Amino acid sequence: MLFTQHNTGGLTFVFDGPTLPLLLNLNTSQLLANKREDYKGNTALISKWQGSHLSYEALYSSTQDAAASLLNAGVRPGDRVLVLAGNTTEYVQLFFATGGVGAIFAIVNPTFSKAEILEAVEFLYPKVIVVAERIGYRKYHDLLEELIERKVHERSVIIQLGTTQPTLRDVLPWNKFFQSKMNISAELFDSYWGKAEPDDALCLQFTSGTTGPRKGALLTHNNLINNAYLVGHRLGFSSQDVLCCSPPLFHCFGLVCGVLAGIVVHGMTVVLPSEIFNAGESLQAISQNSCTVIHAVPTMFQAMLDYAQAKAYNTSNFLLRTGIIAGSSLSETLLQRLNAEFHLNGLAYAFGMTELSAVSFMTTPVSVSLLEDRSCVGTTLPHTSAVIVDEDMNALPPGSRGELLVSGYLVFKEYYRNPEKSKDAVVVDPQGRRWLRTGDIVQLSASGTAMVVGRLKDMIKRGGENIAPSDVESVLELHPQIAAAAVVGLPDEHWGETVCAFLQRNQNIGSLTPKESGNQVKVWLRKRMAPHKIPEHIIWLGEEEGVPSRFPVNVSGKVLKTELSAVAARLITRHR
Repeated sequence: MLFTQHNTGGLTFVFDGPTLPLLLNLNTSQLLANKREDYKGNTALISKWQGSHLSYEALYSSTQDAAASLLNAGVRPGDRVLVLAGNTTEYVQLFFATGGVGAIFAIVNPTFSKAEILEAVEFLYPKVIVVAERIGYRKYHDLLEELIERKVHERSVIIQLGTTQPTLRDVLPWNKFFQSKMNISAELFDSYWGKAEPDDALCLQFTSGTTGPRKGALLTHNNLINNAYLVGHRLGFSSQDVLCCSPPLFHCFGLVCGVLAGIVVHGMTVVLPSEIFNAGESLQAISQNSCTVIHAVPTMFQAMLDYAQAKAYNTSNFLLRTGIIAGSSLSETLLQRLNAEFHLNGLAYAFGMTELSAVSFMTTPVSVSLLEDRSCVGTTLPHTSAVIVDEDMNALPPGSRGELLVSGYLVFKEYYRNPEKSKDAVVVDPQGRRWLRTGDIVQLSASGTAMVVGRLKDMIKRGGENIAPSDVESVLELHPQIAAAAVVGLPDEHWGETVCAFLQRNQNIGSLTPKESGNQVKVWLRKRMAPHKIPEHIIWLGEEEGVPSRFPVNVSGKVLKTELSAVAARLITRHR
């Protein structure tokens, strides 16, 4: 039976987060209107690379203009507005405008192939499609041509960002679209603006899973607003803060923890340094705008530190006090460098997933020295419950490892047009509470502190023993010559699976000598871990043909272990 209690002494194995602060019960347009009244003349949004500064008053009025233009394009409550763009002012305006008329903001990741984007268009059947002329070095003219060739324009209004002149027939430039607001009467506008219920779908986000087909997770106003609110509350956000938002807005990290948490919930100024991540532009944004908060994934932090070091960038005026590390953990060396070079010692780890509106567990902002255990992701946010279960869905006591299930306001509404997957993802307990099966292997302490062990699908099964990759990675990263490690399982006829480690050298210490081979690393490991956990195969990044020089990661900074497994399989086949 679901959540059978094997507890003693009346203790429960379900961990419930705090009940304060109280949850908000608003939609995004109502919240934006409130902030407009509170901070009318304050700067809400700066897009550094566009040279754009919007006050709360200007953001509100321009959002209403964009909403009127959407209504003129035929958008009505429940319709999808598909957006393919980088970090721009228009992205933020469209997000709030779409929610303002009760429609669904459908996010497409710019890293998708053209075929994947076209598949998303057919799947979502959007009323409006907004496509940037280019994002970074990638142009989308051929995509627009394909949309026209498929006659998508006959059912969807296609809008192009980044140009004032039409580049294709049947494609509307942004400025022409924005001017169409004049066609909507005040009466019609008022009949739609701000009428969405808090539990209505606001955003459709494709999951960032690295295996299997993507699923479109529907997230509500209630999901996103409250997650943003509670994340900012734990970080101690105030209207005096300035947030450098380097993560992409097409990911929950940037959109929820950045834009929503900063602007709509806490009345801050949010700075978009560049269209896509750029280390130099991020450093300039921090310096020029006196940023006090920065969010980033480890690869971004590493790039900024390396850029500052290579360019002898002056960081003495940095005022950074806090921010979020997400995607994966930082090495101790990197944490120390952030403290020493960026004067940043109040970082917090955040852990979550798209289906949980962004964040479920989080540390408080603490000094770098207290973040040494990088598998610790803190405790649940308020109004969030967690339980660890075994394969039979029995609740496990504190200290046990098992699958993490999460319940509360933050659990997504459903997968769009996929009731079967929706049913598989969420289970309902006898009390009627909805629990998301995260697929993460987690250990909860008696105090409710979470230690992330790994993903269920990443667990290595060697000769009947289960090996969590994170157990091996954490020991490998103690080696003075290893900056980072990623461990995967490889098929093996005898053992079922064997352990394979990809290692990145610590450049700050110096290259390993030719004699410092993988075998010597194995010898070093013998005193530090059980024999069955020691990697059979050790591969150094960038030091053999066909091996990448950096860990492949997705947009949230998570290592793509499926790609590493494929690299290892090719190498082993070649060496046989």
